[in-house]
Amino acid sequence: MKALHIFVCLALIALLIWVNQTIVPDDAVAYGGLSWVGWASILLVGFGVGFLAIFNDSTRAFGFFRSRDEKAGPPIHVRKLDSAELKELGLDKYRGPSYPHPVIFPERCIGCQACVDACPHDVLAIVDGTAAAVAPDLCMEDTACQAECPVNPKACIVINTAKEVRSLPTPTRDGASFQTNVPGCYIIGDVSGVPLIKNAVKEGAEVIANIATDLAGAPPEAKAEYDVAIIGIGPGGASAAAAASEAKLRYLGIEQDKILSTIEHYPKGKYIFFKPDTKDWFGGISVAGLGLTKAKYGGDANSDNKTIIDAIGSQFADLVRQQAQTFHTELIEKIPTALRQDLSAPLSAKLEKELTHRIATFLRTKGSGDWASLYQTHFLSDRDNLIAGFRSEIADQLQTKIPGDQRENILDVWLGNLADKSVSINENESCKAVQRAQDGDYFTIKTELGNEKAPHTYRARRVIIAIGLRGAPNKLRLPNEDLKIAIEGREEAKVIYGLSNPMDFRGKHLIVVGGGNVAVEAAVDLIAVRDGAAISPRKAEDMNKVTMLIRDNLAPTVKFGNKLQLYNCSDEGLIDLRFGVGIKEMREKEVVLENVVTKEEVGTIPNDYIFALIGGERPNRFLESIGITIK
Repeated sequence: MKALHIFVCLALIALLIWVNQTIVPDDAVAYGGLSWVGWASILLVGFGVGFLAIFNDSTRAFGFFRSRDEKAGPPIHVRKLDSAELKELGLDKYRGPSYPHPVIFPERCIGCQACVDACPHDVLAIVDGTAAAVAPDLCMEDTACQAECPVNPKACIVINTAKEVRSLPTPTRDGASFQTNVPGCYIIGDVSGVPLIKNAVKEGAEVIANIATDLAGAPPEAKAEYDVAIIGIGPGGASAAAAASEAKLRYLGIEQDKILSTIEHYPKGKYIFFKPDTKDWFGGISVAGLGLTKAKYGGDANSDNKTIIDAIGSQFADLVRQQAQTFHTELIEKIPTALRQDLSAPLSAKLEKELTHRIATFLRTKGSGDWASLYQTHFLSDRDNLIAGFRSEIADQLQTKIPGDQRENILDVWLGNLADKSVSINENESCKAVQRAQDGDYFTIKTELGNEKAPHTYRARRVIIAIGLRGAPNKLRLPNEDLKIAIEGREEAKVIYGLSNPMDFRGKHLIVVGGGNVAVEAAVDLIAVRDGAAISPRKAEDMNKVTMLIRDNLAPTVKFGNKLQLYNCSDEGLIDLRFGVGIKEMREKEVVLENVVTKEEVGTIPNDYIFALIGGERPNRFLESIGITIK
């Protein structure tokens, strides 16, 4: 007890004694030694003192917490759906769970599965081609699903959370027209933030349709030599160029490397998937001619139909062969001219296989056992209608539902497509500047051609930016990173920033640095051979000793199939997988490794080449030079 408290208590006692002696009459009735006036005084004084004490303590407490709040910053914002988002979802009020969980906007979703792959808790799944929150109660407020969603505005939003969602900055553009904040300048493909080949090809055709409509209603521009300039001829740019040629637009295609170099730079033999599976193929370049060789996954459906084929006899095989030949005549015209001879036999085999499978599946729906009788009763009686339906399904499958194919086949078909449409592209020409003109409705495009860097200037009414995400490769930041080594009498760079042909490297000690899809695929390709989506170890004489260095963890965007292959190779001792390890020093024949956290040396290993597959510089500065905002 403080001295002040003792003084107050003594003062109260003295006050009560004084009141009792001076105010209360001597003959007043006493209760416990005090009159009613004494007791009333005690209550009043106690109430007053207590009120003052409580008021003082409360004021001090509120002042203390208020000062802490002011120092802590603004109040926490919990993400909710706003009125515009509710309207888009067709709701007047959100009646979902109050805890954090993702909400999907179906009209925005492209079915790319990025959010599904990013979620570590199986909250999301693809349902009927669109992401859906199938288990919102399992959400642990990770928010990676929203961060990885590539569309803008986001199709996946985590609500009831105060966590900050940090997405990669993307260029500003209108989702419907693909036009940026710079009027007349459009952006498609990877650089827009949507890294999907199928989506890029679709956007390439759609943006040309938008531009053709726009130019049809605009006054002519005499100062422009071209209607549209297409910068970057990857899958999206190639689709746009083909669509522009078909639309009879005056187009200019500019590619700093080679046509479809983004595909060519993939490792040889790589199987490239066309995601999402649920979306049909659409664009200026087609997939007719792909998917005729080995399927994405092994297995022969017709081996299950052998019993039915044998039971019906030769008439079944004759019918399938005849119908396949007739159908072949129609579909072969869809395949690029230069490939028709080579793909004629695979196309016939594919058509016979698909017709056989569909007829056998139809018969199974009608019964089992007496296949010859079922064939006569149910199939032959309505043969023409059934065959017409099957042919329509197969044509749709071979032209819009190809799941993917190997790199070489894709290059052959798409380059053949462009050749058939007489698409002309300026290769080895680098775009240096794009400026909107002040004296008319057009853009000035400045380029440098070839190794001589000869300057050229073009004028186009509209511009499409279809460049990839990766610019100059990121460096390892080693003092001697440009080290040259002697290999079999040749002088070569020790550090390589891309892998095109894995079979160029045999019997070498190799290091792969990186934790993304490119690095994982490269590490696997250097010790295995691909056959479709399957891999098998190389022969002993071709095997490399591969060490993969990952500074932290694998990137959250690494595909499940890639992870599975990497860990299987690691378990089998084919890849030395090291997390939290980096390069401390690089020498001609060996590399010194270190712990990336403690910087302690952890060993020295023999090494011939280092593959630095750690991404590249994003083209943000080029986009900003045009006037496109990055958010």
